[in-house]
Amino acid sequence: GDAMRSAGATRVGPGTRGARPSASVFRKASARKSAAARRRASASAERASPRPDDVLEEILETIRSAREANTNPDFFELLGVQVGTDPTAIRSSYRERMRVAHPDVAGSEGHEACVVLNEAYATLMDDELREAYQVERVFGAGVRGMSGLRDAQDLPSDIGAALRRTPYTGEPLSKVVGRDHFACKIETDEQAAKAVFVDELSCVGCERCFRSNPAVFRMEGTGRARVFGQWLTDEESIQIAIDTCPVDCIHWVPKEQLAPLEYVMQHVLRDRAVFGKSPGDVFAKTAKFIAAIQKATETENNL
Repeated sequence: GDAMRSAGATRVGPGTRGARPSASVFRKASARKSAAARRRASASAERASPRPDDVLEEILETIRSAREANTNPDFFELLGVQVGTDPTAIRSSYRERMRVAHPDVAGSEGHEACVVLNEAYATLMDDELREAYQVERVFGAGVRGMSGLRDAQDLPSDIGAALRRTPYTGEPLSKVVGRDHFACKIETDEQAAKAVFVDELSCVGCERCFRSNPAVFRMEGTGRARVFGQWLTDEESIQIAIDTCPVDCIHWVPKEQLAPLEYVMQHVLRDRAVFGKSPGDVFAKTAKFIAAIQKATETENNL
């Protein structure tokens, strides 16, 4: 009887009560479950992760499509990340894609992919470069479909009202001449990457910039200064005019930010003409303008 009780003690089945299994039984069962769980997790990861060949083809297709459209490939798409992705995730995705696209792995096709991936990574990992790129990404080639965005319901009221009154073209409102034009005084690529902008909200109408450099600066009807033309004199002459300003209302800005800044200044901040009344910070408002248009553009593209 004792032998039978001993033999039957671990036979636990439906409708059967028995003694608690020994620790060794638990360890064996746990080991079997862990091995099965690992197999399931591995199979799931294989299904979720794209094959290296697919990742490489995705990168190359992004580059080819951009070349056919005579534009630059989208850096976020190249790295497989979204706008707002944190730097740690960007770095991880970059390293994964570089392993796939390395010429030792991908051959000659991988060389160009690595060059473009490096450029994308360097841009998105630098705060200032990423901000400038995001502006250019939304506005750089002109704003396609902006006529539809004028009626977007989720735009801030002042931005939506401005777009309905005056469509945004993505082009600066100050005069810009090409580098091959006789009037253009740009001498270096560094100069070509920036533009001059007057914060009319801060301007006190002293006219000093205009008197110093009337080719670049003009006085508008409200008595405030405004940039008439970019790089119509050399950098030293422009900087001298900037330095004459008593309230620091004149700024060098990345060229990609010039068009949205000028649009917001002249069309969104309509109360700027009233002295003694401040409708806000033009730089903060432009950041909101860029974010709102980018969001509306992505929403429209997903419809």
